[in-house]
Amino acid sequence: MKKYDLIIIGGGASGLMAGIFAKDRGLNFLIIEKNDRVGMKLGITGKGRCNITNYITDLDDLVNKYTHNGKFLYHAFNEFGVQNTFDFFEKRLNIPLKVERGKRVFPKSEKSLDIVNAFYNELKENILLETTVKEIKKEGNRISEVVTDKREYIADHYILATGGKTYPVTGSTGDGYTFAESLGHTLHPTYPVLLGFKCKESFVKDLAGLSLKFVNVSVFRDGKVYKEAFGSMLFTHDGISGPTILNLSQYTSDMYEEGFEVSIDLKPRVEFSELDGRVNELLRDSGGIQIKNVLGYLMPKSLIPVVLELSLLIPERECCHITREERLRLVNVLKGISLRVYGHEGWERAVVNTGGVDIKEVDPNTMGSKIIKNLSFTGDVLDVFGPTGGFNLQIAWSSSFIAVEGL
Repeated sequence: MKKYDLIIIGGGASGLMAGIFAKDRGLNFLIIEKNDRVGMKLGITGKGRCNITNYITDLDDLVNKYTHNGKFLYHAFNEFGVQNTFDFFEKRLNIPLKVERGKRVFPKSEKSLDIVNAFYNELKENILLETTVKEIKKEGNRISEVVTDKREYIADHYILATGGKTYPVTGSTGDGYTFAESLGHTLHPTYPVLLGFKCKESFVKDLAGLSLKFVNVSVFRDGKVYKEAFGSMLFTHDGISGPTILNLSQYTSDMYEEGFEVSIDLKPRVEFSELDGRVNELLRDSGGIQIKNVLGYLMPKSLIPVVLELSLLIPERECCHITREERLRLVNVLKGISLRVYGHEGWERAVVNTGGVDIKEVDPNTMGSKIIKNLSFTGDVLDVFGPTGGFNLQIAWSSSFIAVEGL
């Protein structure tokens, strides 16, 4: 039986990156992937454009973006940071990049498949497709062999790069957690995060597809503001999504059973009294014009019927007849559209999940297991994640670098 220097289980982002580093070091390695092609989830990231990273080059600023076990990533980011990632894709894979709003980095072609194909073309001689790992055997504190549905494979070292449980259609079904647990590792419960909310209000369906920019979204817990985020959001057919919602969802994994309230401030940069003055002036200047025909100055047209209904205002009511009480109701709605959240979009739509392999059992300097001497972990199988905007792929790139360097 042929023996490899390294076997990488999983042909996703971190597994492919580890493969490149292994190739550059001249290692005899094999990537085992159960799908008929590699990088399936990578191919749909960034809505098919592949948000490679976020261009934050200051180490402390970068680590602080990771509110869940971020300190664990400090060494990895120090050894292979955002600038290293930028240079890798431009110089090693010859893929020109660009930086967009929010410091998000994309290939200039705006095609994630360019990234996937570049990896595959570099690694195709070392990739074994349509091969499912059934068992990872160990002898004492070392892996002895990997059993697949085709045959067994052995190596001096192994990297578990199977990803998490989100977007199961891409092959991320959580089998890496099963393997890690069978080898003696502790797992933290997994929950989908960075995903949209499902809301009870029927009007969200009427607003499906509407995107709002520069709003502030607050999550309430026990009647008080628990978390809030400023940015853009999107109405879906059964709730709300978009960057602010996805980032807030990392804090709400235990709140769906009882449900909770969110509030959308359409004018977060304007204090209530100032907004009231603006609305009062608008109504005064509009005279006999119906209220439904003047609110376009304050919000998207499709939102007007909803705001009027929530404000208990008749759309045909003339502006000059709006009372102070009615005006204050309108301003209150502009400063806080309330929605009741009863669920989330599920594993099928979540960007990542919380939980996974306990980082206390992993060496942050090498990503090596403290339990199994010839095993390392990379990417989503670890109990780490970041916000949207390229931060989670940066984990994949950096953890893969030090995992291979640490062999």
